[in-house]
Amino acid sequence: MKKRHQIMPIVWLAVLAMFIVGISGLSIGTVNAYEVGVEWTNDYSPLGWHSFTCADDLAIGFYNKLGEDGWSKDFNWGDYYAYEEDFKKESIGGTDYDWIDEVDFALYAGHGLPKGFYFNNDHDDKELTGTKSHHDAEWGDLDLEWIAINACLVLNKSSDEGEWYERWGWGVFKGLHQIDGFDTETGMYCRLGEKFAGYMIEDGYTIREAWFKASEDGYPSTMRAAVMGVCDKGYSTYDDHLWGHGSVAPDKNDPSCLFWVSHTC
Repeated sequence: MKKRHQIMPIVWLAVLAMFIVGISGLSIGTVNAYEVGVEWTNDYSPLGWHSFTCADDLAIGFYNKLGEDGWSKDFNWGDYYAYEEDFKKESIGGTDYDWIDEVDFALYAGHGLPKGFYFNNDHDDKELTGTKSHHDAEWGDLDLEWIAINACLVLNKSSDEGEWYERWGWGVFKGLHQIDGFDTETGMYCRLGEKFAGYMIEDGYTIREAWFKASEDGYPSTMRAAVMGVCDKGYSTYDDHLWGHGSVAPDKNDPSCLFWVSHTC
């Protein structure tokens, strides 16, 4: 797993370099083609909000299930090690190029509102914002294909902060295929991540179908899951599958059509 501020002393770097150069045919293992990263927040006491007990279980269940399917488990950051800047675009000081946009599939579990989702520390602030006038996120310009956000209302269809496509649409989709989230308030179904991954891997569901089914398993009918993605003519991420389990649309860096669909749990 990739570590924050992972630094190897210079002397050891030199020794390692000589060791590699001095041995012909050295094998250092293989790197899996697809990568997953998760972040989560349980402790919201710094904000005075209610805390969760199993945002970690939700995220890590997803993380481990994809790992069992052969994915590289890139990072798992929680509470004070989960940073807003990991999701934020580089042009405004974010480091998404090292984290969220460096993996193929990402998941976040925590608190949310239509205008964003929340962290408990100031790296570099507590809210990853999406409104009709401002977008902290710009995803898919590197590797990210899909991101799931288990947080209230982030994919709410219409709010004072803007319509769904104004908050999380064209300013955000720069090669991204799908965002999976919730139109309504939601809870913290501890097994959602594991079930979500299982439906994609073991049952061959599309990503959209798997998100809806896993949400239906754990949340009451007062809640609605939602998915948004790309729907350009002759091209759609609506029926994307997980890598290795069905068809996947190619990346499209500048989509002209986005879909939004919800499902009652």
